Amino acid sequence: MQSAPPYPIGSVVIPAHNEAAVIRRCLDALLVGFAPNELDVVVACNGCTDDTAGIVRSRWPAVRVIEIARASKPSALRAADEMLNTFPRIYLDADVILPAASARLLIGSLQPGGSAVAARPRCSYDVSRSDALVRSYFRSLARVQSATNSIWGPVYGLSKAGRARFTVYPDIIADDLFADQWFEPSEIVIVDNTLATITAPLRLRDLIHISCRRRKGNAQIRALPNGPESTASSTVRSLLSTVTSGPGAALDTLVYLALAIIVRVSTSVSPPADWSRDESSRSEIIESNAYVEDPT
Repeated sequence: MQSAPPYPIGSVVIPAHNEAAVIRRCLDALLVGFAPNELDVVVACNGCTDDTAGIVRSRWPAVRVIEIARASKPSALRAADEMLNTFPRIYLDADVILPAASARLLIGSLQPGGSAVAARPRCSYDVSRSDALVRSYFRSLARVQSATNSIWGPVYGLSKAGRARFTVYPDIIADDLFADQWFEPSEIVIVDNTLATITAPLRLRDLIHISCRRRKGNAQIRALPNGPESTASSTVRSLLSTVTSGPGAALDTLVYLALAIIVRVSTSVSPPADWSRDESSRSEIIESNAYVEDPT
């Protein structure tokens, strides 16, 4: 029997708004492989009207649950941070699958004395139920991510020194973009032999929906004092550099750029609400070979 360590080796923050459909698979993947109390996990339920909190309490009694009346991811992150004092710390969206082995490697990459103060796992996008245009978009996204050392995305980790770069998460949509701006690329590591699974939207309209929210988050980040400049031009350069790899890559690039134009026009006509997400992907992941992974 695996014995419990004298103290947690790291902590995990999971903000959750009505995540009853996916919180089981998230926590099962994360915790099976850790000894009791080896990982300090807080699920920050915010604005929940379903049984997310009850599911967590009944299935994983060692996981701490807090409940916030307001549906606000930044509020959830702030509340969880106040409860925790263990580092390294992983910030994990409830609809993402991060296996225990990957979480352990992520925590190991952020130990004191190392050069990395921020890290993320490699990503696998489950497009098994997505339509052809959504699959094409995520193939391009994976190529862009492979060319950038950033912690953009729904799961990332910070060391104690990394988390000390800023005080609290502000009331903006994109917490990952906010955190990313505090680090140089040389301080961020994309951890080998790790894999987080992200379920892609099913339909193009679902993808447009979350892309509009993402664009609003980008605008909020740039509006902050000393906020980062737009990365649109570097993203386009990264995409165009892959076009020569074959006709498939060229088509994927066209889909990616066309969607970017649609999103730009849509957000200028009708800005997205502060709280919006893709509901189509929040169901059980279907086992299949239809995955798009970070190129290595």
